[in-house]
Amino acid sequence: MTGDVWIKQLQKAAPRVHCLTNPVSMQEVANVLLAAGGSAIMGQDETEVQEITSFCQATLLNLGVLDENRICVGVLAGRKANELGHPVVLDPVGAGASLFRRKAIDLIRKRMEVSLIRCNQEEACALLDMERGATGGVESGVVLTEAEQLNLADLLAGVYECTVMISGEADAVSDGERRMLLTGGDRRMARLTGSGCMLSALCALFCGAGLAPYEAACAAGSIWKESAWIAGRRTDRMQGGIGSFRVHLFDAVDQLCHGVKCREDQERRGEE
Repeated sequence: MTGDVWIKQLQKAAPRVHCLTNPVSMQEVANVLLAAGGSAIMGQDETEVQEITSFCQATLLNLGVLDENRICVGVLAGRKANELGHPVVLDPVGAGASLFRRKAIDLIRKRMEVSLIRCNQEEACALLDMERGATGGVESGVVLTEAEQLNLADLLAGVYECTVMISGEADAVSDGERRMLLTGGDRRMARLTGSGCMLSALCALFCGAGLAPYEAACAAGSIWKESAWIAGRRTDRMQGGIGSFRVHLFDAVDQLCHGVKCREDQERRGEE
């Protein structure tokens, strides 16, 4: 499936994503989904969470700010999504940082089927350690080569029986059989709060548009990398800072997901 097909399918579906996400990045997640042509609904109470899940096309479980109630609500939403055949995307923020988080991830794994996991390198290592019975905390400062990152994605996809996307300077995507490494982007993404949360939301959006989890992760990652690259070019052109970069990032997502040809793409082709 090509990029143009991804975009046309997204535009046609205009999916709603039930985002059980953390309050730190809630507004950013809602805005990036709107920019991409979808929408977010953020029901957080157990009395309504299953009902809301039922009229959305995908569910995002983000474990960033975790408590007992969020775990309960997330399980209710995830099980309802499974019942309806809707995709579930898990963002295991801080996996391995505490026993509480490790137990939450273990419970989620036992109580529902997850379609796609989007995490960073440290979280991916923690998830694999959990499977191996390790009890340590966050593996801070993990730096994997591209080959190691792809191999880790393969391992996690096999263990968790779903598509895995490990994001970073490059993004590794694997469903255990197919694999892809997405390069490009801009280093300034690391300075934006919620950049990973927004990528997880885009993964859920493309899943909700009807793409299989592997294709959804590749589509979301490709657009996110391209948007970051375009934002970087525009920021540099106007000698802007990180605030300008953020604005240009949302503009680029909007344009790419609505089929708008960007000046920067023409410039890049000229350079090549």
